[in-house]
Amino acid sequence: MAVGRSRLARVIGPILIFLGALLITAAIAGPAYVAGKLTTIPLDIDTTTVAKSEKVADSQADAEFPAKSLDMCSIDKGKAVVNEVSVTTQTRTLVTTPSDKSTMTVQSGSSMVVPSIKTKGEPRHPELTGAVQDKRPCDDGLVQAWLDRVSLDRETGKPTGKTSEATYQPGESTPAVKIADRKGLQYRFPAGTTQDGKYEFFDLVTRSNVGLKFVEEKEVSGTKTLHFQGQQNWVDLSTIRDSNDPTLGTVLTMPAGWWGIGGVDPKDDITLNRWAKTDVDLWVDPTSGVIVDQSLHYTQQFRLPGQVAPNTPKPVRDFKLDVFDAKQRWVDATVRSQAEVAKSAQNKIAVAKYVAPVAGGVLGLIALGLGVFALFLGRNPATAGGPGTGGRGRANADSGDAAPTAPLDDEPITTPDVGGDPATEAFSAQPRPDESQTEAIDFRKRDER
Repeated sequence: MAVGRSRLARVIGPILIFLGALLITAAIAGPAYVAGKLTTIPLDIDTTTVAKSEKVADSQADAEFPAKSLDMCSIDKGKAVVNEVSVTTQTRTLVTTPSDKSTMTVQSGSSMVVPSIKTKGEPRHPELTGAVQDKRPCDDGLVQAWLDRVSLDRETGKPTGKTSEATYQPGESTPAVKIADRKGLQYRFPAGTTQDGKYEFFDLVTRSNVGLKFVEEKEVSGTKTLHFQGQQNWVDLSTIRDSNDPTLGTVLTMPAGWWGIGGVDPKDDITLNRWAKTDVDLWVDPTSGVIVDQSLHYTQQFRLPGQVAPNTPKPVRDFKLDVFDAKQRWVDATVRSQAEVAKSAQNKIAVAKYVAPVAGGVLGLIALGLGVFALFLGRNPATAGGPGTGGRGRANADSGDAAPTAPLDDEPITTPDVGGDPATEAFSAQPRPDESQTEAIDFRKRDER
């Protein structure tokens, strides 16, 4: 049995040493590689978010109808009408082709609708006709719809510039618009987002990058987040052109009486441009870069362009008409879902960075120690003693027993010419018994019998 164990120990020892070294190497070098893979934005993104209008702080608006929207049917009437409404935005975001190990193409479709309008009696609920932009009825419930396609770097979340286009008011004949100078983030922040990082948000309405600043750390749905905020300057939408003409609805000429401008002739035609800005609040999980909560405050006004004639009456210069004002924040169900995505990513990264290296290092040291011990046992098959013989061999020699037999798992031992080995010389120096004396002893034994 000892012989079999010795042979097994010499086989298992190197295996354990190799395994231990492999585990220790993986524990040292593996976390950076594995964590790097886990911090890359995954390609299986397919999320749907829902945002609803909420009351702005210090606003006197009705909590049930906190937003404002121009009644497009009032264009054919004597005076502009701005309704108090509720607004809901639904967005589906997924990864599509082309995508690879370093870049990804994100496609995101959004629809912003007015589900209810405040009236003197029961709220009115506009219908969604689904008609194309130029054939939509004036009381259609759709405010805005767009389809966005952009290629992103899977590590930073920033646009690569390879694909950047959007389709506004998607219809059968609506062409996609190429968007240049797109730098801001929209769908994901980089893993390892920091408080002092320089980040921007890209706004699809104004097609501009909004600078972000860190506000505070805040726990959102059980997840520690970094709150970033961006306040955008007003943008004249008529200057954002897909062709030589201003985009439909960004320039409007109506009588002063329709606008509600006093101090001038009500019949004087006044041309105003549509201005817009988007204020941004984002709550980001710093570990994974997942946006856990989001609030976008869209504001649009009709007012004079930036350059006006010196003789423009002051009432016209100062006039502003709010035609859309809605602060859209993700609903609780969306926030909880995004928080779960962030927590799942956090756990995977933590296992790769901390748990796996510690466990691998401990197991590696154990395997290395067992391997060395196994090699020691394989080289010394007996439990004690010097090289080549062992304690049991010496005990047998001292008691006069026969010389020990070579282990079965060793090669046959050939007794060499010792050439003056002290132990051999001492054994050979003993005088051989005289044969006549032996015979005498034998006779005496027979006589005694």
